[in-house]
Amino acid sequence: MKKFTYIIAMISIAIILIATIFKASHLAGAAILITLGFGLLSFVFLPLAYFNLLKTTNDKLLKFVFLTAFISFFIDFIGMHFKILHLPGANTLLLLGIPLPFVLFLPTYIYYHNKRKLKTDLNFFGVVIFMVYLCVFSSFLALNTSKNVITAFSHASHEISKTNAFLASADKQSDFHLQAQELVHEIDEIKIQLIVLADKDNIQLVTSDENINYFKISGKDKNLSIQIYEYAGLNKFNQNFEVFKSKASHLKSDNTINRLLNEIDMYRISIDENEKPILTQLKLISSLNVLTDWQNKILFIEYLSAQES
Repeated sequence: MKKFTYIIAMISIAIILIATIFKASHLAGAAILITLGFGLLSFVFLPLAYFNLLKTTNDKLLKFVFLTAFISFFIDFIGMHFKILHLPGANTLLLLGIPLPFVLFLPTYIYYHNKRKLKTDLNFFGVVIFMVYLCVFSSFLALNTSKNVITAFSHASHEISKTNAFLASADKQSDFHLQAQELVHEIDEIKIQLIVLADKDNIQLVTSDENINYFKISGKDKNLSIQIYEYAGLNKFNQNFEVFKSKASHLKSDNTINRLLNEIDMYRISIDENEKPILTQLKLISSLNVLTDWQNKILFIEYLSAQES
């Protein structure tokens, strides 16, 4: 049984390491590998290790130490899994999981160590070092986007919006131009819906001409669910964009136009059917920045198509 437990541990760690590479490289299957790796670690390895340890002693206090370790690390591993995949409840699990080993497991372990009058050994220091490592790793996962990064995104969204307004001001009435304008307007509606769904008070930051005060938005660092994006109109936009994309490709085969279309697709289309589009995995302010960039790209594609025709 012990040998099987060690094998499960090694397989779990190997899968998580491979999944990390896949996730960092945006390769298909990353979410499945992460779920498999953390699933084996949390639901197979930890229970097996716990029951194996129970068999090694009749000391009730030591058994309680094992129980606190199992509970602490189980919640931490599940929290890491949720955070990496941007699942709902991730922050709550990590906020609970980060201090739990220190307020539950470590005091119990130290009490047991002193109660049984054990000598301080390498095992004791190893436990403390591992606890510090777990705390640092979990804390990095739980960190919110820094204020400077959020401010930078606010500036970017504000400035690109002004550029888009200038590009859109050209007096053209071609069908393709009108189609581009309609997509830009749809994106404006999506952005407004997103900020209002993030915090209803944000509606006060939208002007009558659909301009948004990006600097004062509440909930800039929120991760919104894919259902919220769909409710905001992302599916409708995707359908209309496919028509626009087909027409743009038909009007002129151009490397720049193809690159711009692909850059939009990279954020709105999932590479793996089990993964959410990258757009829906971002913080709200990052998503708004991407959506504003889409508007710029759509108008530029329309401009290039007109130049080439």
